[in-house]
Amino acid sequence: MGFGTMIVGFFFVFFNFNFGPVNLFPDLVGYILLCIGGNQLAGRIDNKHFYVLGKTAKLLIALSVLDLFVKNSSILNGAINGPDTIEGRLFIGITTLLTVFLSVFFFYNLSTGISEEAGKGGNSELAERAAKTNKLFMVYQLAGAIILLGTLIFVGEVVQYQIGGSGFFLMIGLIIVILYLFVQVRKMLKLASETFEDNQQESW
Repeated sequence: MGFGTMIVGFFFVFFNFNFGPVNLFPDLVGYILLCIGGNQLAGRIDNKHFYVLGKTAKLLIALSVLDLFVKNSSILNGAINGPDTIEGRLFIGITTLLTVFLSVFFFYNLSTGISEEAGKGGNSELAERAAKTNKLFMVYQLAGAIILLGTLIFVGEVVQYQIGGSGFFLMIGLIIVILYLFVQVRKMLKLASETFEDNQQESW
């Protein structure tokens, strides 16, 4: 139905950490999986909110590809994405805001669609879980954007935490928050998958 694919996709998106030069879980893979899962869901359940998931994920894929292209370009890397220049701050700020907006838009439509379909089937538990998880996701995205943009404006650089450095405990705290959010998203998607599969089997 697409929910399982999206669970894996969200894992890549949430745990998009760099360990030195290596990115073990690139967000690009996550966005591709979200696109696949969203299209699968739209093909199985007739809901206007599900129809926009694939298109929104494609825009997130485009932003991620642009970011990778700039970072791997010997000419552009450091020229238009350097946090110590006005151009770099604008580039990082604009791409960050676009990514946050599209991510929130994707998740809003996903959770709202789930809530609506759950309401049609009289499943108040799933509807409430979807609404609460959506609020949690929005708070997380907003907080992340404020922190990143704040460091760009007031510090003039993108803060990076190194394992074993002074930001170790902040990094651990961030991982705990992300892990909690991922668990909540997984619970919502897993419950939605089980509920809608049962509903379709009953209708057959």
